[in-house]
Amino acid sequence: MRARESVTCPQFRDAVTEYLEDAQSRGDRESFESHKDSCGSCQDFLNEIVDCIEGLGRLRVDDLTPEREAELVALLDRREPTEEEIDGQVGATPEEMLRELMTHSPEQRAILIENSGRFKSVELCQLALDRGFEMGAQDPGQALELTSLAVLIAESLDAESFPSGHVVGLRAKAYAFKGNASRVASDLIGAARALNRASELAGADVHDQSVQATVLALQGSLLGEQLDFQGAFAALDRAIAIYKQIGDTADAVRATLMKAMHLANSGRPDTAVQSLHGTMAEADELGIPRLSLIVRHNLAFSLLACGRSEEAQRLVPEVRNLHFSVGNAVDLTRFKWLEGQIAVDTDRLSEAETLFLEVKQFFVDKEMAHDAALVSLDLALVYLRQGRVADLKALAAEMLTIFRSLRVHQETLAALAFCRKSLEVEQMTVGLLRELASCLEKARDRARFGAGMSVAE
Repeated sequence: MRARESVTCPQFRDAVTEYLEDAQSRGDRESFESHKDSCGSCQDFLNEIVDCIEGLGRLRVDDLTPEREAELVALLDRREPTEEEIDGQVGATPEEMLRELMTHSPEQRAILIENSGRFKSVELCQLALDRGFEMGAQDPGQALELTSLAVLIAESLDAESFPSGHVVGLRAKAYAFKGNASRVASDLIGAARALNRASELAGADVHDQSVQATVLALQGSLLGEQLDFQGAFAALDRAIAIYKQIGDTADAVRATLMKAMHLANSGRPDTAVQSLHGTMAEADELGIPRLSLIVRHNLAFSLLACGRSEEAQRLVPEVRNLHFSVGNAVDLTRFKWLEGQIAVDTDRLSEAETLFLEVKQFFVDKEMAHDAALVSLDLALVYLRQGRVADLKALAAEMLTIFRSLRVHQETLAALAFCRKSLEVEQMTVGLLRELASCLEKARDRARFGAGMSVAE
């Protein structure tokens, strides 16, 4: 027999109408009455509502004076805190309030923030931002929920109650972090919308240079994924200059690593290798293990992109150990993707296939469509080299659907359409196989709009 679920004070008040109209199930009514019997505040609230309804029933229109009408309206609209709420307001920490909010649906969170002053908190907003940023590489969906919550809280704050520009700066940061979470979750349209809003706010009344640099750095990250590398490098260079000017070495290194990642993705992996070699000592000196992980992982990725697979292979044991000690599930999956590509370059196709399938399924489960599409292209090339036309045909159809939904470059769609059409041919000639390989490789290069095998903060 299932234990009866307890009712909170807010749930009790919301259910009063159903209770009085006898519209509850037997279990809900028992839970409601159990709470009523144990909470004096809610029992008083119910009694007052009953008295109000009975009073209205006895009133004639002539008896309803303006004063009496005001009393009844005030009674019905009264939002006097219950015992549970009073306890929560007195002792609740930002951590406790965040946990409370996350138990509700996004729609309910918005209502709670709008109607309850205790959630209008700078500390709570900052905590949601910090947690959202931390979750970005681990659980994109959760990161987006937390940063969206931070935006709601930031928008609810009264700017006049805080130092000049402080609330506006917090809002800019909240939108920037939401944009970054959207980017990681493969929602590039939502990312652009949020980061554009962050940029508007940062350029308005924000005097905090660190906020301006953060918005620029995250804009640069998005622009790189949109293949606007010139715009990405310009934004990241400005962010790096500001970070150095205000003495924020750690964030300057993070932005430098981000730039190196886009250098590799833009066809300049040799320049990325030089940048990463130059940044490695600085990253290690900061004593932040994750930065040491990122620089080494992305160095292996850039070496691989340069065709220096043996050098990349030598880094694998060290990078693997770092992933197991300080990494997370998403980063480790990207590392497996990198190992798969090294396996391809060293002609270990069965091992590469196993790794790519695992990586693809992970990104599908996480609803990270861009990354799932990219690893599918790598898997397609493995099938092609193995001569597995039936498997390649099924995968090509799946890839075309995914890439169309992502609205990627038309040349990529044309290449995939050609691939699918070519696979309908019964006899695969050597020439056609070579043409298909070239087609898929071009599609993969054109489609590298996601983080792919590299990792970022």
